[in-house]
Amino acid sequence: MSTRSLGAALAIVIAATPARADDEPWYRSKRHVANVAITLGAATLYLASETFLELDLKPTDCRWCDPTALDVAVRDRLLWDDPARAGTLSNVTGFVVVPALSLGLVAVGSYEHTGKVRIVEDLVPVLETVAVSQLFVQGIKYAAARARPFVHYVGARDEDDNVSFLSGHSALAFAVVTSAGVVAHRRGYASEPYIWAIGMPLAAATAYLRIGADKHYFTDVTAGAALGVAAGLIIPKLAMLPVDVVPTQNGVTLLGMW
Repeated sequence: MSTRSLGAALAIVIAATPARADDEPWYRSKRHVANVAITLGAATLYLASETFLELDLKPTDCRWCDPTALDVAVRDRLLWDDPARAGTLSNVTGFVVVPALSLGLVAVGSYEHTGKVRIVEDLVPVLETVAVSQLFVQGIKYAAARARPFVHYVGARDEDDNVSFLSGHSALAFAVVTSAGVVAHRRGYASEPYIWAIGMPLAAATAYLRIGADKHYFTDVTAGAALGVAAGLIIPKLAMLPVDVVPTQNGVTLLGMW
């Protein structure tokens, strides 16, 4: 094969691929099938690490035991008198309110824009972001083996004591808001401003409550937020990237648009 032919065979052309027909089942699209498979696979691995693999994977001793001066200063200012209450509120905002709001606003935008809720096209990229990012969070937690604040100041209590870095609640909240905002933006949904305006303060409140609950340090929640935002910016774009392989005279061409 000549250099010219090889170049043509490997050419990447930046162009829009033809849209699927509205009545075409989602499983006819390899991209959608791949996104669903990745989401289910990552979610399954995460759930396994939180259930029957938990005792084997979670560190029993801290490798990062002492807080930084910044973490101590922030904890002293933000720790609640009733940490348990802050912990309960962080569960409500992080696991219920933020995901429900973000996914709900994407669904509303989808319905207003197209007359139907495009579950696989619009909601799966958000769920994929959450599943993949939480799997990364789990790996970082187990590798870092950082003692939680209440362990350092009060004493060890259970097998969840040494997984402080980074904050899973913060990562989840910021990942779901950011990914929902990205999806809504790329689709041109009218609900996008509401996702950012309501979702981001609630995600920040979740991070604050994790410090108030003495479950995480400031560096834990900021790192979790950064990971969540990064995942929310990158994963939906990859999940929604239209790519097709088109045969040419000299080989194949990848058609796609970033």
